[in-house]
Amino acid sequence: MPDRITAVEIIRQSEQGVSVRPFLVRANDGNRYFVKGLSRAGGPSLMSEVIAAELGGCLGLPIPEWRIMDIPPALIDFSPIENVQDLAGGPAFASLQVDNASELMWSGVRNIPVELQRKVLVFDWWILNGDRGLGENGGNVNLLLDAQGNLVVIDHNAAFDSTSTAEQFRTYHVFRDQLGHFQDYVTRQEYVRELDAALAHWDRISALLPVEWIYRDQDEIDETIPTLLQRLETLQQFREERFWGQL
Repeated sequence: MPDRITAVEIIRQSEQGVSVRPFLVRANDGNRYFVKGLSRAGGPSLMSEVIAAELGGCLGLPIPEWRIMDIPPALIDFSPIENVQDLAGGPAFASLQVDNASELMWSGVRNIPVELQRKVLVFDWWILNGDRGLGENGGNVNLLLDAQGNLVVIDHNAAFDSTSTAEQFRTYHVFRDQLGHFQDYVTRQEYVRELDAALAHWDRISALLPVEWIYRDQDEIDETIPTLLQRLETLQQFREERFWGQL
C-alpha cells in the first residue's frame, strides 16, 4: 500500500483543472503533490483517481506516483488561500508534482510514440474516461510533457462515466487518429492479455481505498455514481466483442 502522508504546507491552488482545481501541497515526506480534497472532489471521484492510477501503472503508463494525504484541519483553517476549504472533509488524493512540466499541445501530439498513443486510447476507453479531448482549437487533454519531453498521464477523477459515448470518444479524444488499429485480431488479443493482467490486481487496488471515500448514507445515494461492483463490471467489458468493435 502506498505510504500515507500528511500535509505540512498548502502552497497555492492550481490554475489547471476544470471540474476540480487541485492544490499544490508540501507533505511531510519532503515532496510536493497536487492534491484533490474530499470536500470538493467527492469520494467517488477520488476512488476513480486511485483505480485509474493503479490500473494505468499496471499497464506501464507514465502516471505520477500517488499517495493518500491527511490534511490537518488547522492547516486549512489558518490558510489565506482562496477555496482552501475544498481540501477539507477527510483523506485526500495526492499526485506527485512533475517538475518543469508543460501541457501537451496539439502540435506536439505527433511526437508521442504511436504505441503509447494507442495504449492511452485503449486505457481511456476501458475506464470510460472521456476527459482527454484535444484539437487544433484546444481542449482539456490532461496530459503533460516532463522536462525531457516525455508524456505524463494525469487526472482521472472523471473516469467511469456511464454517459460517455463512442461517438464522443471518436470525435474528441486526443489520440483518435489511432482508432481502427484494434480491429486486427492478433493486436486485439495482445491488449486483452495486458488488460486481463492489470485487472488481476483488482482486489489489491480496491483495498487501497479509504473507507471515507466509499461509504455513503443511504439517503444520499445517487444512481449516477457507480459502486465498486459496477466499476468492476465496467472493467470486465474488454472481454466482449462490442468493447473492441467501437474502437
